[in-house]
Amino acid sequence: MDQVYDVIVVGAGNAAPSAAIAARENCESVVVVEKAPEYFRGGNTYFTGGIIRFPFSGIEDIKALIPDMSATEENSVEVGSYSESQYYDDMMRVTNGLSDPELAQILVSQAFPTMKWLREHGVRFVLSFGRQAFKDGDKYRFWGGLLVEAVGAGKGLSDQQFEVAQKMGINVRYSTQGPLLHPGNEAAAGRPGTRVRPPGPGAGGLRGYSRSVGGSGCRRLRSQRRDALSLLGSGLGNGEGSRNPLQHRGCHQDGTGCGSPVPRPLEQLPRRGLGHERPGL
Repeated sequence: MDQVYDVIVVGAGNAAPSAAIAARENCESVVVVEKAPEYFRGGNTYFTGGIIRFPFSGIEDIKALIPDMSATEENSVEVGSYSESQYYDDMMRVTNGLSDPELAQILVSQAFPTMKWLREHGVRFVLSFGRQAFKDGDKYRFWGGLLVEAVGAGKGLSDQQFEVAQKMGINVRYSTQGPLLHPGNEAAAGRPGTRVRPPGPGAGGLRGYSRSVGGSGCRRLRSQRRDALSLLGSGLGNGEGSRNPLQHRGCHQDGTGCGSPVPRPLEQLPRRGLGHERPGL
């Protein structure tokens, strides 16, 4: 008999377990399908600093995310504030006004509630002294509107989210190809005996690659070799009359691992700049 899930989430970076946790709060059966083996889970999130941007009014908002902040630590920092309007303006500035206004407003207005939601589920955060702080007199100040990171950086964020997912009874299938998405039809979920209605993928797969974002030249500076560009393309639609909403001139890129040539698989990437290691690196 086919196994049917209420929700299937494709991918295992940061967005995917977040979506799975939110789905499990509202339905009985949730499965995460990840192309990579378990020790390679995390997608591009693994390589990040685990810093998340959100608006805040002052130190009390930050303490809501870091409830174990000591009095000494609190007295050593000046966090200022970062309003929703500043966040929105920054987003529009760096995207040259190309961000969708409605989606941008949803992101801005829900960023801090989402951070609190993650904390309520047990995801722990700390002040980002090492990446975003500088000493000004007797106080540490933070630049760029960023000052909170997950414990353990990107890898820690991923691990904490999967710990939450496991406690909630979310099934995770590693080394499993996600479904090709055919809107209006059911899609096989990568294994015999599993059926699911067309899902919304949590598989990013942009990885700064020009053929996915319409840029010129190859900009793959940070990625996993299992990034699911084929899945992303199928979800956006490749048939006649389909439209790729990623037709813009920007790209998702980062300097981490930029010394590695494009053809090299992840196992051969140099250790420099990663900040943490995986088997085979």
